[in-house]
Amino acid sequence: MNISLSETTTRSGFEARDRRLPWLLMTSLFLSPLCLADVSGDDWPVWRGPDRDGVSRESLPAEKLAADGLQVRWRGEVGTGFSSFVVADGNALTIGNSESVDTLFCFDAESGKLNWRHSYDAPLDDRDFEGGPTSTPTVHEGRVYVLARQGDLFCLDLATGKVVWQQQIVDATNIRIPGWGFGGSPQVYGDRLLLTVGEAGVAVDLADGKLVWQSGDKEAGYASPVIFDWQGKTQAMFPSGRSFSAVDVATGEAIWQQRWLTSFGCNAADPIVHDGHVFLCSGYNRGGALLRLTDDDPEIVWKHKQMQNQMNGCVRIGDALYGVDGDLEAEPTLKCIDWASGEVHWADDSIRPGAIAATREHLIVLTTEGALMIGPASTAGFEPLTEMKVLDGKCWTVPVLANGSIYCRTASGSVVCVALK
Repeated sequence: MNISLSETTTRSGFEARDRRLPWLLMTSLFLSPLCLADVSGDDWPVWRGPDRDGVSRESLPAEKLAADGLQVRWRGEVGTGFSSFVVADGNALTIGNSESVDTLFCFDAESGKLNWRHSYDAPLDDRDFEGGPTSTPTVHEGRVYVLARQGDLFCLDLATGKVVWQQQIVDATNIRIPGWGFGGSPQVYGDRLLLTVGEAGVAVDLADGKLVWQSGDKEAGYASPVIFDWQGKTQAMFPSGRSFSAVDVATGEAIWQQRWLTSFGCNAADPIVHDGHVFLCSGYNRGGALLRLTDDDPEIVWKHKQMQNQMNGCVRIGDALYGVDGDLEAEPTLKCIDWASGEVHWADDSIRPGAIAATREHLIVLTTEGALMIGPASTAGFEPLTEMKVLDGKCWTVPVLANGSIYCRTASGSVVCVALK
């Protein structure tokens, strides 16, 4: 298959080079255009979606959620990693690693054609897992922002893949790299880019990558920055290996900090902020808690170990939280708990979920073995209306629904775009 693309490739010292990657042998399956007129489409330009809560604004028509209601639109290969997809302006982007090189792939979202790619040297760094990139790109106003595990930070033009600016955030801040490398996805706020670096985050200028403010030199966590307004002030919450901290977005000044200890210092699931409350959750025998925001430090409303998000955060739909509970290498459970009380509504250990996303009415579940399931979000239990085995291999990366299509990947780098028939 002939693939037209523009390529930018960078050494860790930012010297341009050309390397032909085996991924050019990607497989694409082209199907006739699907009729999605009754699905309200929406881009998914950032990690956790346009509202940054894991819940899509789109609707999935019930009459199309038949038992055999899914079909593959295209497939590809991107290399090892756990980066999720972002979809914006007709493009679908994710990152993978091969032969100690990370590559950001930009596909045509409809056809799977490779528009461009950008590569840079990066170790696989397979410490206790497959390795490869763990953060997801961010798209904002025609630019793409990427934070690599070793601290290489890029701003690229979405249309061409050309580098606008680049920065080595460790060199700029003298902040240590956490044990599994930087994993949080960049977050845009106004004229700055927020990064999960250090104890309570780092902000750089969106236009040129220059440092605006930074926090202390402690190991960062692996969740992404969460921005919220409280009592007239915009705050950003960052994880570290030992806490969650809220800071003033404008200055980086600390507002409050919640001590949050886990085995291995691994706080990877994004907090959820709603109605003056914050839900925190981590794996490794830590569990979850609902905090109430106050004029001072937050107060704990409830806490228990019956929901433990090892990697991916819960989604909140109505008054319920839905999430993957437990060790993904062992026997993870799909679970629903009450937002206000923490009471467990149900737990389903028959599915082995790897990651979930949602609409306002449905859960989108990707199992660890690559089965994609869609069913109503209900406090009574989960009953899939449609399901399909879409991938082979470990699937821990969150599926993404954008403009009527669902994008999924494996740890080894097989990617697939699926849509309703």
